[in-house]
Amino acid sequence: MQLQRVLAGISLQAPNPRAVLTAAEVAAVAHAELEVLTVLANPWELVRADEVEGLRRTHLGSPAEVAAQRACERLEQLAGPAVMAAPRASYRAAFGWPSVELVRRAEETGADLIVLGNSGHAGIGPAEDVTPATLRRSRVPVLVAPPVHEVYQRVLACVDDSPNASRVLEAATTLGESLGVPAVALHVEPATTGILAAGGRRPWLNRLEETAGGGTMLALETVVRQGDVVSEILNEAKSGPDSLIVFGYHRGLNYGAAGAVTTVAARLLRRATSALLAVPV
Repeated sequence: MQLQRVLAGISLQAPNPRAVLTAAEVAAVAHAELEVLTVLANPWELVRADEVEGLRRTHLGSPAEVAAQRACERLEQLAGPAVMAAPRASYRAAFGWPSVELVRRAEETGADLIVLGNSGHAGIGPAEDVTPATLRRSRVPVLVAPPVHEVYQRVLACVDDSPNASRVLEAATTLGESLGVPAVALHVEPATTGILAAGGRRPWLNRLEETAGGGTMLALETVVRQGDVVSEILNEAKSGPDSLIVFGYHRGLNYGAAGAVTTVAARLLRRATSALLAVPV
């Protein structure tokens, strides 16, 4: 995982400056470019119908052009103080479905990370729950910022014995190195697993060490808990310093509240109050 371009989504109707502040901090520590994007359903959100004739006469631009300009001005007013730490910041407006336009823009610019708020309204519009809808489509990790800004003191990489665990570990260590905080590998196993015999090693740990480049896994603290996966992840996050939870998820699934699949990722999105980094696997 690289961190050269960060894309932050923010709504003008329900702005979440915390998401922009989180994105700006990540961009600053990684020396990455930051773009703040808002998505409008149509130009009429910022252009009145009685303005159209005046725009035509004065050649100030189409309603869409004027709405986009006004949106960027408002974005800068809302997010300007938060993005001061980023080395380079720009603002952009698009029209359409928030999750579609966020992912489209990420692909166009080669963004390495999308940052949203956990309210589900970091893009715009009541027609979709933006955060889970973006996860369903995104090919790059999505950082879900909490309502209250946190200074992360560790990164919890939720790993298992699947081949995809190495991607989660890589994303966690990359972000941890950028933020200057330790990464911790967290594994939750069934309560029926029992106590490990002296000198024994869990298969998941062996597999993860084999796939971790350069023996990265050996340098990490490893925490093993037993019980319900989501409950134990959240308990571990609460038991220590402020944590950023990193987990893997499969694209294309419904992670929203209504009719959502009951995966670990969906449950974490619904229950977690700390920051989350969702890594597509």
